[in-house]
Amino acid sequence: MPKDKKKSAPVLEKVIDFGKQLFATVLRSRKGSLTELSRLLRFQGGTKGFEREYNRLVPLTNELKVAFRKSLLDQLPKDGLRLGLIDDTSIKKTGKNFPKQQKHHDHNNDTFYSGMKVLSCGLYQKGKVAIVSSEIVGKDDNKLEVAKHGVDKLVTDFMVDIFLFDSWYCKSPLIDHIQDKKKLFISRLRCDTKAEFGEELERLDALAEGLLHSEYKHVKIKGKSYWIIELTMHLKALGTLRVIISKEGQHEKPIFLVTNVYNFSAKFIVSLYLRRFAIEVFFKDAKQYLNFETFMCRKSQKWDLHLHLIQILHWVIQKKKSISKTVRDIRENIDKCLLFINQSELVMKFFGELRKICLT
Repeated sequence: MPKDKKKSAPVLEKVIDFGKQLFATVLRSRKGSLTELSRLLRFQGGTKGFEREYNRLVPLTNELKVAFRKSLLDQLPKDGLRLGLIDDTSIKKTGKNFPKQQKHHDHNNDTFYSGMKVLSCGLYQKGKVAIVSSEIVGKDDNKLEVAKHGVDKLVTDFMVDIFLFDSWYCKSPLIDHIQDKKKLFISRLRCDTKAEFGEELERLDALAEGLLHSEYKHVKIKGKSYWIIELTMHLKALGTLRVIISKEGQHEKPIFLVTNVYNFSAKFIVSLYLRRFAIEVFFKDAKQYLNFETFMCRKSQKWDLHLHLIQILHWVIQKKKSISKTVRDIRENIDKCLLFINQSELVMKFFGELRKICLT
């Protein structure tokens, strides 16, 4: 090892130790968790000791991302479909000092709120989800362009097979980009999407109203009943693609899925799309248990680090589905959080990769 690298090794160990302690504050998931950690580390009030340690870690954010990718690839199954997930969520914040903060519209209750939008991309394979990128997007950002960069990362770094996303992202720029990469996608269409019939244009929901329930095929996915019908349609904005209409009951409103996958059954397409909700579970877990919304820093670089720490921590905690059971047992005591971090084999493997990257 070069002499200058030997000198940096003790400093690196301090940075790694501080990183483990930050993991504990993320698990603690309280607004005062950083202050609590500062007291635990015996940084006196008014000193800059905590800030100094934090500033040593921030420049290693890119190395953290590389280490996470390497450790993740080592742990992922070698067989089975690898699904790419794309979605965004809101972080409500008051004041005017948070990165890319702006007014947003809540479509559920037709109100407005102040906060940030975070666009995340992840992968799903054999029951586990790993979020690999999260980026705050503002009014000057094009979410479709950010999503395209996420697609590039998932293809290049993680060899994703099929992409899943909801109706907001079901637009030709993203779909064309995925198909240019020779990859597959499954998405949901808006019910007012128009399809061509001869020289006429008809909305999908109007088309579905003309279909008899007897024309649907009944299938069961994980014990739950669905009724599906598939068509090849020329969509005004997207071209000719396979469309699957699915509903959960005779009188339920159907949803419309669109895909360029033709060698899977319609039932399998619906079951694959249901995996998309794994990213929704991640957002729910991150907000409730991983300090996703309570982080109060105003600097974008620290938000980038914080969001990535959440992604790593979510991966190492989860077994299947939600992390809630594990976190609820330890979150009320920061010492328990620290003990969990120090006993986690996956955390140790991650920091082992970080050491290799920083010392070579």
